[in-house]
Amino acid sequence: MNKNAQSIQFLPYLLIGVVLVVGMYIFAVPVMHMGDEIFDEMKDNEIINATNKSVDNIEKVQVVMTGWTDQLIFFLLGAVLLGFIAIAMFSDFHPIFLGVFVLFIILMAIVGGILSNVTDEVGDTSILSNKSDEFTMSNQVLGSSFPILIVVFGAVAVIVLLAKKGRVTSPI
Repeated sequence: MNKNAQSIQFLPYLLIGVVLVVGMYIFAVPVMHMGDEIFDEMKDNEIINATNKSVDNIEKVQVVMTGWTDQLIFFLLGAVLLGFIAIAMFSDFHPIFLGVFVLFIILMAIVGGILSNVTDEVGDTSILSNKSDEFTMSNQVLGSSFPILIVVFGAVAVIVLLAKKGRVTSPI
């Protein structure tokens, strides 16, 4: 079994993971905005508004919905970025793999820069700007520093790969 090929096969999944997490952010901002609009309409409805308990429950859900989604996006992005280091730690590599890994980091930084511009455009949309500001952790990570973050995690992974050169690695 070729262990080197197995480690290279995981690299596209990191790129797919980054695209999916940013796509989740782009999808979550309008959905959370629509959710707030629906909740506001529900609170104004006379049938639901008849009891204060219903309105209190709606407000409780409305308060935590955006925060939980923001934390989920942040956690998933952290897991994808830590995947860089996990691939570096648990793979046996041929020297050509290091070159492929560096090229892949450059590709991910370019894609990350494009995706950070897209997230900025979503945040700058007039109707979504208030809701986008509530995604504090995701905005910090997916903003203009996102390509830099990818390069930093990629550089740490390259350092891990270079530190393992000539040593026995895990049985994966």
